[in-house]
This record gives sequence, C-alpha cells and structure tokens, in this order.
Amino acid sequence: MIASCLIPLTVCLIAWLVAAGTDNRTLDGIPAPIAAIIGVCSLIWFVAVCPWPVELALVLAVLVLGKAYVQKILKVG
Repeated sequence: MIASCLIPLTVCLIAWLVAAGTDNRTLDGIPAPIAAIIGVCSLIWFVAVCPWPVELALVLAVLVLGKAYVQKILKVG
C-alpha cells in the first residue's frame, strides 16, 4: 500500500522539478509541457490510490496554507 502511494507521488515531484527547471524560451522547453501533463496524471493517480486519511490531511493542509497565504497577501496589499 505504501509503495503504491509513493510511486505516483515521486513521479509527480520529479515531473515538477523537470517542468520548473526547463527553459521555455528555447527548443529545450519542449519537456516542460510533457512533464506537466505527466505530473498532473500522476497526482490524480496518487489521490486515487492513497487512503482517505491521507487525502483528508492533504485537503486540510491546502486549506490551512491557502488561508495563511491569502492573509499574507491581504496584509501586504
């Protein structure tokens, strides 16, 4: 069960690193969209196979971090 959750998460993180490290202004930027597509697919795969407590923890983490980020923006602006 743990391996089935870690494989798509690892693929998603590697795809994110490839997409973030690719220069989009040259022909070397071709792997960026491919990595983004692979990353999204593996993220969907990760959410599909991970147990519900992990999904709940991820949703709560996104909500807490999102609220903190929005409050930081509102204080600056």
